[in-house]
Amino acid sequence: MQNQQFNGISSPAVTPQINYQNILGQLLAALAMNAQKEQFVQQLSNNKQIQQLISALNETNKVNQKENAVSEAQKSVLNPLDLFNKENPGFFDRSARSDVLSYIRNFDMDKDEISKIAKMIETLEKSAIDGYLKQSAHDKTLNDENFAAKSKLTSYAQNAALDGNNNKVFTREEIGKMSGEEFVKNEKLIMEQVRQGLIK
Repeated sequence: MQNQQFNGISSPAVTPQINYQNILGQLLAALAMNAQKEQFVQQLSNNKQIQQLISALNETNKVNQKENAVSEAQKSVLNPLDLFNKENPGFFDRSARSDVLSYIRNFDMDKDEISKIAKMIETLEKSAIDGYLKQSAHDKTLNDENFAAKSKLTSYAQNAALDGNNNKVFTREEIGKMSGEEFVKNEKLIMEQVRQGLIK
């Protein structure tokens, strides 16, 4: 049989011969590179400044991780006003209440402080409604009393006009035209009518 060549490796037909020299050269080169890398890493790890730099980087990474965790936690927590609105939906939707909401947004308040302000608003509103109802009731009472008094006066005036002496209410002109005798005769009735304001 003939000798055959396979990619730079010659071998007889029966027992192939491998070119160990090339393989050993490549292996030695790879080992040398690894040794250089290990030596470089060893030198870096022995260098105090580099160790301090690595330590500082590690600390910075820890701080950043903590800050990111806190930031995420804060994002997940609702602010006090959102918490209040969640528990009291639509409380600040009324027109006057929305003015209060615009005002308190300028302050850093916790949920308890916002709740106190909400209770104060409810108390003021209730007080205003109670005051309005009391004033309305008072006005109605006055109107009823005035109407009753007018009715009594009208009734009294009508009844007083129907007196025993011809049931007549005198006028100023009639009194002015009376003789002395007529005036004396009607004086009691005239004076009563004057007292009652019936004479016009």
